[in-house]
Amino acid sequence: MAVLLAGSGAAAQNLETTIQDDALMLHRSEPSVRATARQMAQLGFDRVRITASWNTLAPSPRARKRPRGGFDPTDSKTYPELSLDKLDRAVRATTDAGMAPMIDLAFWAPRWAVAKRGKQRDRQRYIPKAVEFARFSGALAKRYNGSFPDPRRKGRKLPAVQIWTTWNEPNHSSFLSPQWKRDGKGGWRAYSPHVYRAMHEAAYDAIKAASPHNTVLVGGTTSIGSDTPGKGHVPPLEFLRTMACADALMQPLAVPECQGAGKIRADGYAHHPYSLDVTPGTSDPILDNAPIADIGRLADTIDRLLAAGRINGDWPLYLTEYGYETAPPDPGARYSPEQQVRHLAWANWLAYKRGDVRMHAQFLLRDIDGAESGFPVSSPRHWRDWQTGLLYHDGRPKPAAQGFKIPLHLQFAKGPNSEPALLIWGGVRPGDGRRTVRLERRDGTAGWRTILTSDRSCNQQNGEFLTAEDGFFSALAAWEGPGVYRLGYLKGDSRWEYGPDVSVDAEQPAVSGG
Repeated sequence: MAVLLAGSGAAAQNLETTIQDDALMLHRSEPSVRATARQMAQLGFDRVRITASWNTLAPSPRARKRPRGGFDPTDSKTYPELSLDKLDRAVRATTDAGMAPMIDLAFWAPRWAVAKRGKQRDRQRYIPKAVEFARFSGALAKRYNGSFPDPRRKGRKLPAVQIWTTWNEPNHSSFLSPQWKRDGKGGWRAYSPHVYRAMHEAAYDAIKAASPHNTVLVGGTTSIGSDTPGKGHVPPLEFLRTMACADALMQPLAVPECQGAGKIRADGYAHHPYSLDVTPGTSDPILDNAPIADIGRLADTIDRLLAAGRINGDWPLYLTEYGYETAPPDPGARYSPEQQVRHLAWANWLAYKRGDVRMHAQFLLRDIDGAESGFPVSSPRHWRDWQTGLLYHDGRPKPAAQGFKIPLHLQFAKGPNSEPALLIWGGVRPGDGRRTVRLERRDGTAGWRTILTSDRSCNQQNGEFLTAEDGFFSALAAWEGPGVYRLGYLKGDSRWEYGPDVSVDAEQPAVSGG
């Protein structure tokens, strides 16, 4: 018999979960989009992140000069109808399914809105003009402020969108350039943060003008950057400091772009804490990187910038993109679908246990079909797109689909008196309020047995107990050695539904049980 030594139903954290799959939400038929949204809701997602692609929505994106002839970049009614209709129906399907939308005002820019044309004519990103980005941002924010007439539903309004992010991964060279600039001393300094600051500040005003209730997130940074200035991407924490015109010591940054710069205004910081090739608990040796194991570094940087007077508030964290690729289908991916389950729950726990994280994310519902790359299966480029889905590209569920509904993280830990213990964190999606759950361990051929609890706050009865109001719980149990566990919950029809099997071993890093 295993008895819980310490712990209780965890206090509700109000940690939203968001999912992004633009291929399914923006580029399929309307019935397919609606079915996808319902499936996302059934899995338990709270919100859908949708990309509003500037160069897709704007007219004449390859032209050198902004179109005239009735085009007003601040008025979405003058934008091409077909692309906006796709965005409208994604927002509409999301709300109809009971979730909330968020919009990423993102890549790439029209040719007429950048300082210099790049090599890839449909992926312009060289110093987008802040004033044009603000006009685009304001046009969409007004379209989705809750009072705009729905073009497809007579007498009704388009749903409101109240969370916005300004650009996607601006510290990544695929989305914004140039990332670096010569410093005049034979070296390099980060330049993309200054380009992005101008874009964000202009867009912030336009989005807030459309509705003061809008939440506007800054950042959207990727987790990993280059350790060689002048090459690759700017590390996220260096990007953040430079954007706020502070150096590593939080002293004012003495560069021309920072002259007259005020506090960065935002309602939170968006970040993509990917750790694709390592476990979620693996720290990055480059101190300016911030994968999921190191989001404390990001929070500390925000605290220091606030103390230095460089930002307008103590920004909460929004983790708006995350995932693990699996083999299969991608033979080059490091982890199996079974390991994906374990890693996604682990990352979810790392986000959940922090009080400053408001959102955690899953990137892709379905894997992207390798055939869409146009390269043969024998080519490594066949799998160049993402295979981070909860489902295979043909719709078959991976174990992670059920694992998202009923997440379970297990980890070797130390109890209150430094005794070996098992850390348990889990929960139930979808649904509201406390849920009746039980944890079971499989003992060889003897089958499954329930782990009994002694924690009165869980209202334990015959091994069954209640989660906290948000559907989650955390606890410590006696360590019984490596094994396989599963979490089940009691459905409304009095049947038990279980999450996937989750193994635990003593090789995982120990954590404090206090």
